[in-house]
Amino acid sequence: MEIIIFIISIFLLSSINFSIQYLSKYKNLKFDKKGHMGSSLVWKNHSKFAGLVIFFGDSVLKGFFPIFISKYILNFNYEYMFLLIITVQLIGNNWSIFLNFKGGRGMAISIGSLLGINLFLAIILYSIYIFLYFFKFKDGGITWIIALIITAIISLSFSLNIFYCYIACLLFTILKRITGNNLNFDIKIILNRIVYDRDVKSIN
Repeated sequence: MEIIIFIISIFLLSSINFSIQYLSKYKNLKFDKKGHMGSSLVWKNHSKFAGLVIFFGDSVLKGFFPIFISKYILNFNYEYMFLLIITVQLIGNNWSIFLNFKGGRGMAISIGSLLGINLFLAIILYSIYIFLYFFKFKDGGITWIIALIITAIISLSFSLNIFYCYIACLLFTILKRITGNNLNFDIKIILNRIVYDRDVKSIN
């Protein structure tokens, strides 16, 4: 029963969208509810400071703390417990029950959760992402996918439990990008969503 209550609490917490909560306070501020609903929305269109605070909330409060509490306070050492937690976190975040099953992309919450699961692998993930972003792609969409794939492969040398957590992050990222917050059956748009996390590829 304790585990069930804990999992339900994680789901409800993950379903709270801090970006929408913040933006809803500004009655005259227009934003596309069919688009991305994460911290980058606030960062790009309203306030960089608020965007950072919301990113912290998503990654630490919604991502890291539930893993930490499970690991060190409640001592839930059941096999694949981390996989269950991260799955519930991503479903709640990406398809919030408070937003008619719309939501964010799950990147921030994955960053926090994976940090709590294994510090060393998380540092590898972040390092790969930063390197590829600044020295190769200059695009967070494709960089995040590649970083997850590479780190998932590396995680196989640690444990299947951790590997499955990385695969879950990868699969839920792709699924969210495909479905977005509005369905579109154009194959070109779907591919752009998977690779670049947007409907149309930007032309630099």
